[in-house]
Amino acid sequence: MQRTVRQKSLPLNDRKWARLVETAEAYARQKDAFLVEYAHIKYLHYLGDKRTLRDELVSASFASPFGLQARMWKLALEDALFTLERQWEAAIETARGLVARHEELTDEEKHYAFWLLYRPRKGGRDWKRIQSIFTGEDVTGEQVKLDGAGRRRVRNYLRRVLRRVLGRRPRVKKARSFVVDQQMYRVFFTEKRQYIAVSTLTPGERVVIPLAGAHAVEGNLRVVLLPDERAVEVHISCEPVVFPAGSEEAGIDLGVTEVFTDDTGRKYRAEYGEALQEMSDYILDKGRKRQKLWALYRRNLERDPARARRMRRHNLGLAKQRKRHRRLRRRCENEINRAFNEFLKARRPRVVAYEDLSHLQGKAKSKELARKISGWRRHIIKERREYKWFVFSVEDPGPVNAAYSSQTCPVCGWVDPQNRKGDIFECRECGFTADADQVAAMNLKARLHDEEITRYTPRSKVKEILLRRYSENSAV
Repeated sequence: MQRTVRQKSLPLNDRKWARLVETAEAYARQKDAFLVEYAHIKYLHYLGDKRTLRDELVSASFASPFGLQARMWKLALEDALFTLERQWEAAIETARGLVARHEELTDEEKHYAFWLLYRPRKGGRDWKRIQSIFTGEDVTGEQVKLDGAGRRRVRNYLRRVLRRVLGRRPRVKKARSFVVDQQMYRVFFTEKRQYIAVSTLTPGERVVIPLAGAHAVEGNLRVVLLPDERAVEVHISCEPVVFPAGSEEAGIDLGVTEVFTDDTGRKYRAEYGEALQEMSDYILDKGRKRQKLWALYRRNLERDPARARRMRRHNLGLAKQRKRHRRLRRRCENEINRAFNEFLKARRPRVVAYEDLSHLQGKAKSKELARKISGWRRHIIKERREYKWFVFSVEDPGPVNAAYSSQTCPVCGWVDPQNRKGDIFECRECGFTADADQVAAMNLKARLHDEEITRYTPRSKVKEILLRRYSENSAV
């Protein structure tokens, strides 16, 4: 896993900007063409062998119809295949969860389904197994004991599930960036500034970009266009410093007023709740005001076209709004990043129990806005968690089942919705009192090694198990 350093440029003149936009548009169109071409099932095996497809295109004397130089269309091909691979991996992970929760599948059928969807921790996925789900090829192995008819039923079921969860195939809608390798740029310095000269569509031509800061540059780079500022960001991937693993286990419960609370009761970055609230309030208020302006604009289209044009130009633009959105989101992202840093440096855990992010809700007065914010939060928290886990060498067993985690007493095991009153947990049986988020984190930590309550155990079954355990402990 690599970290990305973003290095911003100074504003560019018209000629340089036009050349970079032209290159980005050609790169986007070529990547989109590759996405359309190789999204078909018959090319699925190339996701595990991207170099072979590139070599085949080179042997066939492929030339980009959009004017990309050879080195750049090869990067566009790799970029497109990586995009397809991420979509498939997300769909396969969703399918695994659906298989685990499917109560009508037998254990042998689930075993065969997991065998088809299996990806080793080290090494690449066997994409031919995934391909067989759609082609009908009867693939099997020594560990598979299911008969032929059962294997066919499982493949049919997986085919329906994967088609549903895959959704629309990815496409490139906007030309926002392009990739260059180390032979396609040159870095140099003057007395006051660092520059990078980047290749364009014309062989031998390079656009010199003045950078706002200075950083070591090597490997492949992504040049990202910033139209509002008429500048670019150069994204540099580099290997992060990795710390040795700790020894203890920990649990965290994600929140809204803070990023999360750990099993010791410490709350990380309470400023996050304020930032999230400010963001949602601004978006909601701005949206209501803009709706009024749009209504006035539509009324003036026929009455006073000149006024309508002025309104569209000066009052309904998006440049300032996007800039404010970026600033608010960046503030929230910084709080999330700081929370993970503080937690991992303070606790140095070997393994961390965390919950599935799918239930997260945004903090907003509008349901629609809450959905938008919750989707963004899930993405940022997931991305930061995966990266920080890698940097601090934390084992990742996957999310644990969070059902009734904030309603179950960690001392006596009694589960009752009345145990929790707002942010306070008070057990109605034994009287144990603590912060509700801390109790949830403690229960999540306890489920790390729970063989009965797995990640996919149905919520109703979880409650049965918890009540049975309480009865057994009370009887003793």
